[in-house]
Order: sequence, then structure tokens, then C-alpha cells
Amino acid sequence: MNKLPPNKSTKSSLQEVENFLIQTYSAKKIPVSNFEELRNDAQVKFDRIVACFEVDHPEVLKSIFNEDEKKMHEDFIHEHRNTSFATPWQKINAGQLLRIVLESEDGVSFSNFTVQGLCMRLVNDLSALKTQ
Repeated sequence: MNKLPPNKSTKSSLQEVENFLIQTYSAKKIPVSNFEELRNDAQVKFDRIVACFEVDHPEVLKSIFNEDEKKMHEDFIHEHRNTSFATPWQKINAGQLLRIVLESEDGVSFSNFTVQGLCMRLVNDLSALKTQ
């Protein structure tokens, strides 16, 4: 996995964050329209959403989840063993998908994010990029 871009005094650019997600997490860019439900989320400023990604590569996911996260996924899969995981939220709960929403106040700098799914490694990386 790639390391975070070097620390600097200015905010990370959206391009740096996008490149980091693609290179480190094999993330794929997806349409913002996939996240219409976030219009009702008080924690998200929908008009500031500039890019959305998903991570669904099995080997990448296996390598980034910690033991507690893996256990939660296993429990979900066991409880829903007769279910085919077709919806994004079912896949997220089963550890088969992570979705990332990037926000920008100015259209250039990375200002905030939302992760759909539990992955402390990804959250920590994005938090570090946000505070640079």
C-alpha cells in the first residue's frame, strides 16, 4: 500500500486525495448521483460533494480491515447466510464494499469526507489528508 503524500502546510488538493484513493485502495470513481440519500444527512453538505469512490476489490478489502471489522462482517454474513448481498448497504455490511464521498468548499481543496462502511484505516488516512 502507498503511503500518505508528504505533510505540507496547505490543504491537500482533491486531485492528491483522488490519486491516493486510486493508488492505495484501488478505488473506482462513481457518479455523485449514487448518493442521493445523503441530501437528507445533516452531517453532509450535499452541494459540496465533488467526487465519490467505491472500493470493492476483495484482496484490498481483506488487507485493510482490522480484526474487529472482519469479525463484524463475519457476524453479518452468518446472520444473513441465506441472503444474496445485492444492495450497496448489504455489501457494505458484509465487508464487500466501501464507499467514499469527498467534499470541497472551493472545488480545489479537500475539506471533508464521508465513508460508508467501517474501516478505521481508511478513515485515519482520510483524516490525515484532511488535516494537512
